[in-house]
Amino acid sequence: MQKPRFTETQGRYLAFLRAYTAVHGHAPSEAEMQDYFKVSPPSVHRMILALDQRGLIAREPGVARSIRVLVPAAELPPLDGDEPTPRGRSVAGSADDLRERATIVEQTGREVVKVMLARAIAIGIDDADSLPLIAAAADAVENMVRAAGIAPRGARLARERVLDIAEKEYLRLCSEQDEEGDPEEDAARFWELLEPEDGHG
Repeated sequence: MQKPRFTETQGRYLAFLRAYTAVHGHAPSEAEMQDYFKVSPPSVHRMILALDQRGLIAREPGVARSIRVLVPAAELPPLDGDEPTPRGRSVAGSADDLRERATIVEQTGREVVKVMLARAIAIGIDDADSLPLIAAAADAVENMVRAAGIAPRGARLARERVLDIAEKEYLRLCSEQDEEGDPEEDAARFWELLEPEDGHG
C-alpha cells in the first residue's frame, strides 16, 4: 500500500488553505489559521514548514499570503474531518455531507468578509472600492455552495447570510471610526455600494 502523501491533520490544513483561497483570492495568514484550528502560533508555523518541505504547498519567499496548495482538490479531505474523496472518482456524498461542506464554505466566507472589511479600513480603501469586493466574495460563496450540491435557493440564502454578517461588521467598524455616526445611514450606504442589484431582498 502506498504511503499517504500527508497526514490527516496536514490534509485538514490543506483543505482549509484551498477553501479560504478560493473565496478570498489569497491564502489566510498564519494568525487566521491559528484562530481556525485553535492552536498556538508555533504549531501553525511548524505545519506550514512541514507542508512546504513535503512539496504540498508552494510559497514566494518574503511575500505574505502567497501559499498555493499543490495537491489536487480531489485528494483533499473535507474540513469536517471525513475521509478524503477516493482519488479519480467523483463522490456526491450524503445529504448531511453536502450540507456540512456547504456550511464550511459559508463559515469561511463569513470570516473572509470580516477580514476584508477590517483590512480595507486599515489601509484606507474607499467604501466604493471595497464593498463591491464583499459582494464578489458573497457571490463566490453562493457558487461554491451550489457546486457542493445544494439547491440554488439554499446557495442564495448562504450568500445573503454572508452579506448580513458583512453588514453587521461594517456597521461595527463604522461606529468605531465615528461614534456619532448614524447606523441607518451607514447601513443604507453599505447596501447601495455593494452592487446596484443588491439589497435585503
